[in-house]
Amino acid sequence: MSANKKLVETYLTYRARAADRSKVGPLLTDDVEWIEWADGVPPSGARTQGKSAVLQNLGDNDLRIQITRMTEEGNVVVAEGTVRVTRKEGGDLTLQVCNIYEIENGKMKRMQSYLATTTDSA
Repeated sequence: MSANKKLVETYLTYRARAADRSKVGPLLTDDVEWIEWADGVPPSGARTQGKSAVLQNLGDNDLRIQITRMTEEGNVVVAEGTVRVTRKEGGDLTLQVCNIYEIENGKMKRMQSYLATTTDSA
């Protein structure tokens, strides 16, 4: 596995568990940018800039992330899969995801998340 794919895999592992989110910071550039495009999960097109803001935006839910494919070209890794989260008010939300990670000097510089709701159980 390439260093870039390993970085994405490590990020997703830490991202999945709220208890491990403190380990995400060293994987990001100071001026990281994260854009979320979501179908049914507001706010669509939300832009978060800077390491501190991105870390605050990660939330506190544990996630079940399953990546089905990672593709790499140059400094860009695309990860496709599903994310399932248990809502605090009950029920599960399952999202189909496609994330694009731009990497600079071994850290994530820009992240774009495309999300579509596949199931929402109460």
